Amino acid sequence: MSAASAFPGGGKDPEALLATMRDTPKVSTIVPSGRTSLDFWLGEWSCTWNGGGGRNSIARELEEAVVVERFESLDPERWSGMSVNVFDELHGWRQTWVDSTGNYWALQGRSHPEGFAFAVDEVENGRDITKRMVFSDIQADSFRWRWERSEDAGATWSELWIIDYRRAQDA
Repeated sequence: MSAASAFPGGGKDPEALLATMRDTPKVSTIVPSGRTSLDFWLGEWSCTWNGGGGRNSIARELEEAVVVERFESLDPERWSGMSVNVFDELHGWRQTWVDSTGNYWALQGRSHPEGFAFAVDEVENGRDITKRMVFSDIQADSFRWRWERSEDAGATWSELWIIDYRRAQDA
């Protein structure tokens, strides 16, 4: 048995697998979400949004098993962040996001009617909140990204931030 398949989900550490089983909801098996679901995102991107812009670099690393994102917001509000994204048969896509402002999220990813989405459930001021990022309007050289929030278990969504992605010309 190879090290990559020593434990369910392809990981090498059985304790890590048990921890993720307790803390991470499983992806529905009827929702398609394979290893290539994020391939549209790979590459160098110029990003624009109302009042700002930035760049994002996405690449497969660690023997192609991890999709790594490095985001940089430029003037007028400079900050940076990164995510690591992994897929396994047990959980589907999972993303860990951290940034220079102190944010941390552990999100679950899956196909979405508009493209792809990562989501996380949180409790804020005693209320259940769902936050998600939706990748939509996906084309070879562009897509739209939305950060949204729901306070009613996903019945309605409020858009908090919209970013238009264009493949970087100098990439």
